[in-house]
Amino acid sequence: MSDSRDDLSWVLTDFAQRVVDVDCVVLWSSDGFPRAASEGVSKEQAEDLAAMSASAFSSSKRVSVIGGGGDLSKTVIEGANRFVILALAAERTGITVCVDTAADPLIVNVELDRLLAQVGEHLVTEGRGGADSLTGTRP
Repeated sequence: MSDSRDDLSWVLTDFAQRVVDVDCVVLWSSDGFPRAASEGVSKEQAEDLAAMSASAFSSSKRVSVIGGGGDLSKTVIEGANRFVILALAAERTGITVCVDTAADPLIVNVELDRLLAQVGEHLVTEGRGGADSLTGTRP
């Protein structure tokens, strides 16, 4: 996922352990590659979540713009047993948080915003050339 000099898995694991009902967290680049994941997320799961999250967030962002909603910083996908938050973490970087539906979404959202405000500058993914679909600044 990432080399040891910028491994952020410990930050994601701390977040997942500290915030009640958070099951997993994955940090991903705008081109769908995993950068880091919380403890317990396999390499294959991280790869799948990163690829699908980048695609879903990019699509949500485009829908928001076309629908007149402007730039997008977060989107939520609700399932029967989990909800998933996809958020802009930093330039060319997104974060996926999988949460049990028993969680208080307001608390998870506040804690996620706090995490991104504290470490956001360390989350930027270096550009690989070409157009990026995941750029912007956190509100």
